[in-house]
Amino acid sequence: MVEIKLGWPDRALFPNRRGGRHWGSFQRQKESARHEGYMAAKQVLHGGSIASCGALPVAITFYQPDRRKRDIDGMLGAIKHHLDGIAKALGVDDYQFRPLTLNACYDKNKEGYVLVEVG
Repeated sequence: MVEIKLGWPDRALFPNRRGGRHWGSFQRQKESARHEGYMAAKQVLHGGSIASCGALPVAITFYQPDRRKRDIDGMLGAIKHHLDGIAKALGVDDYQFRPLTLNACYDKNKEGYVLVEVG
């Protein structure tokens, strides 16, 4: 199993925060998220990759920085680009991330982060 720790996603990446804005208005945040996911996975793998020809179970836990009510599907949408970067670093396609388990709780340090466990 590989554990990848990501920072709390940029608020511009949450689907409910977009408010009808053009997709290009938050392109910088998407590229940054993809890079963060890629680099975090590469650091954990020490430059290697995961060999897989089938499904890879993924468990994602959102450690929220505060007690705001957030939709779990909105939080998943916010890390979509992180997951793309992780998949690239692992050498797999993200359609292999099955089953996908989601959970949310509160970060005691009030910083917020996301823990992605693959395998």
